[in-house]
Amino acid sequence: MTSSKIDPWASEQSFDYSKLFEEFGMSAVDEQLAKRLSFRLARRGIMFAHRDLDLWLKDASAGKPVAVMSGIKPSSEFHLGSKLTADELIFFQKKFGAKVFYAIADLEAYADNGLALEQTHETAVSNLADLLALGLDERNAHVYKQSEERRVMQMAYLFSRRATPSMLKAIYGDRNYSLYFAALTQVGDILLPQHKDFGGEKRVIVPVGVDQDPHIRFARDIAFKEKLIQPGATYHRIMKSLDGEAKMSKRDPNASLSLSDSPEVAKKKLMNAFSGGRHTAEEQRRLGGDIEKDVLYEVMKFHFIEDDALLEEMKRDMTSGRMLTGEYKQKWIPYALDWLKSHQTKKKEMLPKARKILEKAEKEG
Repeated sequence: MTSSKIDPWASEQSFDYSKLFEEFGMSAVDEQLAKRLSFRLARRGIMFAHRDLDLWLKDASAGKPVAVMSGIKPSSEFHLGSKLTADELIFFQKKFGAKVFYAIADLEAYADNGLALEQTHETAVSNLADLLALGLDERNAHVYKQSEERRVMQMAYLFSRRATPSMLKAIYGDRNYSLYFAALTQVGDILLPQHKDFGGEKRVIVPVGVDQDPHIRFARDIAFKEKLIQPGATYHRIMKSLDGEAKMSKRDPNASLSLSDSPEVAKKKLMNAFSGGRHTAEEQRRLGGDIEKDVLYEVMKFHFIEDDALLEEMKRDMTSGRMLTGEYKQKWIPYALDWLKSHQTKKKEMLPKARKILEKAEKEG
């Protein structure tokens, strides 16, 4: 199976999730594992697959050091797709005491988006402030910029001897070499927790959207050849964009919800989000809406409603026909707006801390 099936740099792609297990060797997050995690995203089938999560949990339960690794490309503000990964990262830190490794992928922002390193600094500060406001404990975290973390760059260079053009092409397809090297740099990111400066070999879990699996497979191949512990991963489903298309992407701000959107802008976007409602009021009353198409329900399911009973009430409002689309949106959108207002207040308080953390990281890099 070639990498053209999964493109980590594509802004839009869809997946047949049922085929991923057989084609790419992922394991399912089954009911037993979801119960063990006791986590909203696992319970609702959003975190649906993994690699070696069971082994990671075994080590965590035994009191062995474990790590969770993620990052963000500082090309724009945090949006809901970014938040999804951050929620998982913070969950593993809080529940299992895992040390967080968080990369500000400014080199990838240059390779993929053409953004100079100095252009992305303020965005990186903003992104990190979002992460802190979401609950990251910086006291048990190593936050860094790729361009400043010499160990990552050294590891990427050393690991390059394990990669061949045919191997890179098989995983990623034909690419500019800047993207190939960005992929090698991500291997350095993913394996950084096993550097001797951080205690050496340990289990690492990397929460990602399923579209990022090529990077995980590449890192696992390199780790095997370097006789390191292969990193594990958790995979979440890809959120639809607000217009109902395949993927919520930073590249289209009108079809994504940013955590920095004002309540007025957020309300407008959600009111205009693709709906599962029928074409006419009569059809809606008679047939009820299609919950599988309703983007607002997906947004709430993934992010803003923790209580399952409340989410079920929202589902009934759409599918029973007892509410028209406008009424339905007016009732449920305030849950998202209240969350955004609270988050933005916390983020404002975290901005000085975020700036200080990155300035310290630059000095120590």
